Amino acid sequence: MARPPEFDRTKALEAAMKQFWARGYLATSLADLLTVMGLARSSFYASFGTKRKLFMECLELFGERTLAIIAKDTEHLAPSALPRAFFEATLLNVSRRKATQGCMMVNSVLELADVDPELNQLAAKKLSAIENAFARAFEQAQEQGDLATTLNPKELAKLVMTINLGLRVQSRQKQSRETLESIIDNSLSMLGLAA
Repeated sequence: MARPPEFDRTKALEAAMKQFWARGYLATSLADLLTVMGLARSSFYASFGTKRKLFMECLELFGERTLAIIAKDTEHLAPSALPRAFFEATLLNVSRRKATQGCMMVNSVLELADVDPELNQLAAKKLSAIENAFARAFEQAQEQGDLATTLNPKELAKLVMTINLGLRVQSRQKQSRETLESIIDNSLSMLGLAA
């Protein structure tokens, strides 16, 4: 009978996600992961398999948490206010350290585009899920007559995600909160969304 792991898997996964988010996939070594996760090499392999499998699990977790932010806001905000609320929750109202780390999914798309197509696709898929969540909210708003724009919901969601990508790069360049807010407000205003 196999011995159960003697560590908190959830905490170890969280620690690994933070490490990958801060350093990226390529710059994070197995030694780094073992240190932040507090694991012996044997426990790591028994529970997570490989660095690659762990990274995929971390991307899934990060993507799920990001989608949960939109789902929560969808329950009590007008769809036109969702992008601003999303940017507040993921960029403006987080610690300076988190803001300057950007988004793990965006970072991964940029880092792995020409290095690892499979991991790049997984990160892109997670970003597409967020875009689709925005599109569904905008479709619902349009059906109810609550969307004051001539853009179709899918185009609008794509533009919001393009703004998101740019904001994440700007945040990695350590732009001030005021600069980021100005970009958000002006961009959303041009799209006819609530600032």
